[in-house]
Amino acid sequence: MNNKVNYPMRRVFVLDELSIIFGIIVALMIRHYDKIQELHMVLVEFCISFGIKLCIFNIIIFLLYDSRRRTIFEQDPIDNLISVIKSRFALMAILLLYIYIYISEESTRSSGTILLLFFVISIILGYVFRMLYRRTFLKKNRYLYERKVLTVSNPYPTDNELKKMLLPKKYDEVVIVGSAGEAEEVSRLVSLCEGEGVRVYCTINSMGYSVRPGIVTDLAGYAAIPVAVRNEKFKLFGVDYSIARTEEAVLHVMRHIKELAGQYICFSNVHTSVMARENGKYAQVLNESAFTFPDGNPIAVLQRKNGLVGAERVAGPDFMEHMFRDTQDGSISHYFYGAKRETLDALKINLEKKYPGIVIKGLYSPPFRELTAEEDQSVVDMINSAGADIIWIGLGAPKQEKWMQAHKGKINGVMMGVGAGFDFHAGTIKRAPKWIQKVGLEWLYRLFQDPGRLIKRYVITNAKFLWYLFVDAVFKSK
Repeated sequence: MNNKVNYPMRRVFVLDELSIIFGIIVALMIRHYDKIQELHMVLVEFCISFGIKLCIFNIIIFLLYDSRRRTIFEQDPIDNLISVIKSRFALMAILLLYIYIYISEESTRSSGTILLLFFVISIILGYVFRMLYRRTFLKKNRYLYERKVLTVSNPYPTDNELKKMLLPKKYDEVVIVGSAGEAEEVSRLVSLCEGEGVRVYCTINSMGYSVRPGIVTDLAGYAAIPVAVRNEKFKLFGVDYSIARTEEAVLHVMRHIKELAGQYICFSNVHTSVMARENGKYAQVLNESAFTFPDGNPIAVLQRKNGLVGAERVAGPDFMEHMFRDTQDGSISHYFYGAKRETLDALKINLEKKYPGIVIKGLYSPPFRELTAEEDQSVVDMINSAGADIIWIGLGAPKQEKWMQAHKGKINGVMMGVGAGFDFHAGTIKRAPKWIQKVGLEWLYRLFQDPGRLIKRYVITNAKFLWYLFVDAVFKSK
């Protein structure tokens, strides 16, 4: 497979220029649709003179911005949209500066309406042109982006078995998952792949952990991984948030699984942070946890804006996924408490299918009422007798956090409140696509799924979140 790719960036530039030219024409036609015949020659003259200037301005933006970013073929659709919007904002800034400096007849014709129409239309056309060309190019050159990878892990195949896997030449690359104690076996497989002419990779191992994407950092000339959640906290609305990436948080919990036994971990989003702001007792519940991670993109953004390197949204469902994947070897076992019985049944089937080797020591759906003291003790005994390392709690906020605080020191494993995480991994609720999660609009996706129940939570709570941020900023500045 050819790993050196020369993407046709000149054609992308031409498409951007065309989107600008067509944007001017369409904007003028919409603005003066009733005078097209009368203003035909004037409009043509204006399009030519003004369009040339815009195209020149776009050359500057393309060289300084677009050409320095990942190409449209490497970016996903949402990244491409953001790139187009940013470049058009820059273009409009240069354009307005030009109009301000060179006041002329041309500037009087370029009314605010035309500028606004041009801005919107050029973004739409630019994005559509890019996506159509990106789709055509990638379809024609599939070998550039579709890497067929064979993953080989313990139990390792024999030489003949691996040769049979590689014989049809259907794999471009092989990745060998191995640990420090399996160096000899890994070396054997590497030599065989080399002999077959297939590019081979080995996973990175550190402290007995197969390093996953998301936490490798270039540091002092080394590719390194953070192995512990820092002690530093980020305070928001009375809640002390821990700072970490998802995989970093998972690795820390795995390394300290015995020490964390009897404690609990929370994942707090915008909704629960507002609840904590309005209820000091609930804030105390969150702060008595071993860790409270930001399960909301706005909170992670605020962390980064405050200069906290490596701050990331650590969503409960994402944390679960990483933990399930990293514990397929059976080193850490799981117990699930909460949700409906049907959800738990579907969850067990899905997890054992997707993560073969995962150890599930029990699942229990409690009644939808407050338990008596005897019933509660029976539940504690049942969970502890199962002997699981992690007890996932899916009771919904704030009930699950209060339950975990009440059972701190009574439950032998580490408790983690993950809310709708049970439903997401069971498949009973569909999670938002990755690109929606990426732009921080997962709440809106869920709102459309269940508007009757969630409209108050999301719409009103999000408004409160913004208001409290504004109020805190005002009082802090005084």
